[in-house]
Amino acid sequence: MGITLEDIYSNPIFQALNPEGKEFLEVRWLPKELNPFYESEIRIGAVVLKRFPHIKTVPTVQMMLEDFSKGLYEGKHTIVVPSSGNTAHAVARLAPAFGFQEVKVVLSVDVPSSKKDILYALSSVDVIGVGGGKSVEDRARRIVEEQSGHVLLDQYSHMGNLRAHEKFTGPEVKRALVENIAIVAIAMGSGGTLAGVGKFFHREYSGTRILGVQPQSGERVPGTRDRARMNEVVTLPWETSVDFVVTVSRKKAFICTRELSSAVEPQPGPSSGLAYGGLMKYIELLNKREVEKLRGKCVGFLCPDGAAPYSALMSAELDTGQGFPVSI
Repeated sequence: MGITLEDIYSNPIFQALNPEGKEFLEVRWLPKELNPFYESEIRIGAVVLKRFPHIKTVPTVQMMLEDFSKGLYEGKHTIVVPSSGNTAHAVARLAPAFGFQEVKVVLSVDVPSSKKDILYALSSVDVIGVGGGKSVEDRARRIVEEQSGHVLLDQYSHMGNLRAHEKFTGPEVKRALVENIAIVAIAMGSGGTLAGVGKFFHREYSGTRILGVQPQSGERVPGTRDRARMNEVVTLPWETSVDFVVTVSRKKAFICTRELSSAVEPQPGPSSGLAYGGLMKYIELLNKREVEKLRGKCVGFLCPDGAAPYSALMSAELDTGQGFPVSI
């Protein structure tokens, strides 16, 4: 007899990671040292996770439940996931609940070793590195095509990715920031978080602007993609859910990440710094009249994961004192 939906819902790891019925986000209001618009009475909130190791937990639960319900896991013993790390981690944690014996994670060789180590520590996980500019998505698809009993979880095309963030993350962002939300900034990777949160706000709170933030062309910030790299693999319809897109340099993203570390707990990772830097850049580009319209309102940015896996990258990217407030 195979795994049933009842079996999945009774699994303790699934119960811990299932976002349904849980409050999993909360806000950290930035002090005036990190808020250049403090005198304009614009509040800036870092929306952080208060449970779950990273935001990818939310869509992974949704995607796997949808695929299970469609019968895609029948007769399969191995799930294959192309990822920059966090989705792979979520799949690896949830896989036993869905009856999988093995997880094959296809990663780019430039993924931080600390993120790979987290996966190596889990049982039944095979990490496959891809380098030389080759596509991790293509490699994952070839594995599934060539080996029986394997099934692919592709976050870049799976509509469950979008649906999860529309159903869970969007309402959580709204609950955390409370009211008078003028702008929500989200770093862009698979496009799922941006698309789902944007779709929720456009439907329920059309006055809130959704800002997408990407690395500058040709640059890489962990967990995100520039426009060219998104175009290579992402098929989710994110464009209709975003009002503006800005780019931020890798260096600036890391500086902003270190700045946030002085005031935000849990300590945010680089994609959070990218979102924060993009939000500041966007407001700075507004004219005085538009900035005045933001008076008394709040703006926020989503912090998708923590800083722990990126400590070596931070040290390599920045000088010792770079990014720390003057007062420190």
